[in-house]
Amino acid sequence: MMRNKSIVSITTIASTMETFVLESMAYMQSKGWNITLMCNTNQHLIDRIPKGMQYVHIPMERSFSIGKAIKCTWQLIKEFRKRKPAMVQYGTTQAALFGSVAAWITHVPIRIHLQWGIYNYREMGLVGKFYWFVEWLTCKLSTDIRPVSCKNLQIAINERLFKNGKGKVLGKGGTVGVDLSKYPLDKKSEYRNEIRRRFELDDSAYVFGFVGRISRDKGNGELLEAFKDIENGKNMVLLLLGPDEGTIDPALMEWAKHNPKVVFAGRIEHEDIPKCLSAMDAMVHPTYREGFGMVLQEAMAMEVPIITTNIPGPSEVIEENVSGILVPSHDSKTLTEAMLDFYNNKEKYAQFGKNGRIRVEQFFNRPTMIENIYCDKEELYARINKNESQIKS
Repeated sequence: MMRNKSIVSITTIASTMETFVLESMAYMQSKGWNITLMCNTNQHLIDRIPKGMQYVHIPMERSFSIGKAIKCTWQLIKEFRKRKPAMVQYGTTQAALFGSVAAWITHVPIRIHLQWGIYNYREMGLVGKFYWFVEWLTCKLSTDIRPVSCKNLQIAINERLFKNGKGKVLGKGGTVGVDLSKYPLDKKSEYRNEIRRRFELDDSAYVFGFVGRISRDKGNGELLEAFKDIENGKNMVLLLLGPDEGTIDPALMEWAKHNPKVVFAGRIEHEDIPKCLSAMDAMVHPTYREGFGMVLQEAMAMEVPIITTNIPGPSEVIEENVSGILVPSHDSKTLTEAMLDFYNNKEKYAQFGKNGRIRVEQFFNRPTMIENIYCDKEELYARINKNESQIKS
């Protein structure tokens, strides 16, 4: 008797489920799969879950506690025993740890670790050793690993998190890609004017933009230092979109907040990202660590050229010297030179933006990536039935 096509998908928080998982699970449901979502749900997510798709609230949080770990893992064990899914997939640190332990205990046939990023354990001291162990254990208890990119796959193998052959990158990497219908180039001029009016940006100014957490590990210290070095006497603006986590040097932030050329726009709704990107002439993303870089794909979708760091993930999203350029992380001097080159060669880098859109259409458009996810699940499901048939024979 064939096992039902059923999968449980787990993330720690609701926003991750909605952004990176929900649409692929909806597609699988349309193909006949039984889907259950498990995370720390909220009403925003619940309102968007398709009819017939099940969900379970698991009170996970980003902060770790032993008591919460035991409680959530036990709840997952009970859910798996009741539902008997063919496979379970889990992404984000706590969801992956609790989900892999519970799925292993309950003998779920296929246990998939969505490895969306890896810490630089060697730079984290004793804390790094703990995080390495958590990641190693998650990989050990999983039957299959899906690293977010080829470079992340190689790092995981080099770090001895799992052996070669257990991991597989889908397509060119990434999670679910970009829904290009929400990034219409025919409205770019309209969006550009709207956002520049909203934030009172000079229509003729060259706008460098950043989208994400304003924090040390996103490279915002280096970004502000670079902009400080080049902005004097030039018609340029730095537009920063995202919440301030308070980890940047206070003196540097004080300078930035009193400089009219630096605009802190705060947190924005995801629906407004295409509009905000349209107001930018270049995206600067000097992050220290990244899974793959959804915001880079989104910038490319709106034909925005990119400066980012030469690290796993971002260096695989762009094509160097075609859709963007790479600089070392932690290096404000090289970043300064790159930003100045963009400013002085506007037409050259505008073409990089057009090249980026083509790359997204080829490799990172959502239908292609969701189809990759679906085909992968079908292959894993076929493996279950093949293994069970061999056992019976």
